[in-house]
Amino acid sequence: MDETLLSIGELAARSGLSPKALRLYDESGLLVPRRVDPFTGYRSYGTDQVERARLIAALRGIGMGLARIRMLCDLDADAAAAELRSWWRQEEADALSRAAAVRALAHDLGELPQEDVMTAPTTAPRTASALHQGLDRPSQQDAVQVTALPGGRVLLAVADGFGSADDLAERILAAFTTALEGALDVGTAPAPLAALETAWAAAESLVPTDGGAGSTLTAALLDGDRLHIAHLGDTRVVLVRGDRIEHVTQEHTHVRSLLAAGRLSPEEAASHPDRAVLNRALAADAPTAPDLLVRRLEPGDLVLVATDGLHAVVDPSALAEALTGGAEDPVALGARLVDLALAAGGPDNVGVALARV
Repeated sequence: MDETLLSIGELAARSGLSPKALRLYDESGLLVPRRVDPFTGYRSYGTDQVERARLIAALRGIGMGLARIRMLCDLDADAAAAELRSWWRQEEADALSRAAAVRALAHDLGELPQEDVMTAPTTAPRTASALHQGLDRPSQQDAVQVTALPGGRVLLAVADGFGSADDLAERILAAFTTALEGALDVGTAPAPLAALETAWAAAESLVPTDGGAGSTLTAALLDGDRLHIAHLGDTRVVLVRGDRIEHVTQEHTHVRSLLAAGRLSPEEAASHPDRAVLNRALAADAPTAPDLLVRRLEPGDLVLVATDGLHAVVDPSALAEALTGGAEDPVALGARLVDLALAAGGPDNVGVALARV
């Protein structure tokens, strides 16, 4: 091969784009190879195309569509910068319009009549937790909590710390649990979601101000036939009913949001260099307000709350098989999930909390 040409693998390594994404950009006419072997179909690119590939990756990373990227990439520097700023002005205007629509819709939903059909469980859920440092991490920065709370409620919670404070997740989880127990123990206890919001303030108060450390936090409160969730970061709640698995929470990364909105393809998201970078967390200079979610529970349901040392490491089919088996009690299942993470290399801390309704 001409030494001035790069294979698709070499361009992928230099640009941060996957070979699948580069094939997509070839098919769309956005980044056409300099040469395609007529017999093997192998693509070869010029070394001068590396910068264009990196620019495409950056523009896709902020959610710009392929057609506009194609136009921007063919402009000179000043015109390209003006095009980018024009695109962003419309993005900001669209966000304001959506915010107004969300506020109006939330108000309308709040006016709907509410039916209180919640029933108390006949037996307490069976619970378990498991925590492992993993095989590569020098310290344990995950924390897990399984606690019985006033009114027959049960809390499952995990926190995943990052940065310089190894005990931050543990301290945040302890403060949150204590505050939640206090909120639910008063004479006129607030509704579960309101109690979770009250307790969240205790977790936020421990966020370091210097930006050197932070944590995720995901809490699932089982209350009769309702599951109330407060969630921030890339820890996860999974609800299993028979052979159906619902990933209730969503990872708070910019790339995940673009994927959910259809503005990145799965191939682009999988290879994006910032795919694991959180844009919401209990950390300095980050949004710290949680998602608040509610789901119905039925007898036999399994609730899993886990750090990304499990769900980002274990093959999805293997994880699904373990969760839908149904025969294992929570203690045995928790141990099995940790074993799956370790068998997959155990590159991260692992924390899981489980309840069988």
